[in-house]
Amino acid sequence: MIKQRLVSNFENIFRAKVHFFMKKSIWKYLILTLILGYLKPINGLNPLITAVIYFAGINAILWPLQYVSAKSFAKKINFDALVEFSETEIKINHGNKDLVELKDWSWIKNIELNKKHIWLTLNQTPPFGISIPKSNLNASEIALFENMRNRKQNS
Repeated sequence: MIKQRLVSNFENIFRAKVHFFMKKSIWKYLILTLILGYLKPINGLNPLITAVIYFAGINAILWPLQYVSAKSFAKKINFDALVEFSETEIKINHGNKDLVELKDWSWIKNIELNKKHIWLTLNQTPPFGISIPKSNLNASEIALFENMRNRKQNS
């Protein structure tokens, strides 16, 4: 069993937004700006240079929006809970409410492990990401998440 205190504050929400953006959206913007640079070059500039300018301009708009969105969401959401992960269920003991929830692993849509974090994508709309630093876990706890990820991939 793994016990983790999960808090939805600005830092955690912004980290999740950046993670999802870098994982999914950045490639779409890159491809679209390459196409746009080829179709609509700026004053006879090389299409690749034009695409880089477009890409920089789009990112100059998107990153502040991500920041403001994370700030707004952090003020709106009030999630502070001790979450217990076991092989069979996920128990959520809300610290700011007198509420205990039991979830099964279908609540988690995707489990992703990278060098520093374990990312849990919740099965809800819009997707919500939970990041658990691997430095807070021992080898058997990391193995539980790997095992659950493998189960999800095989089912």
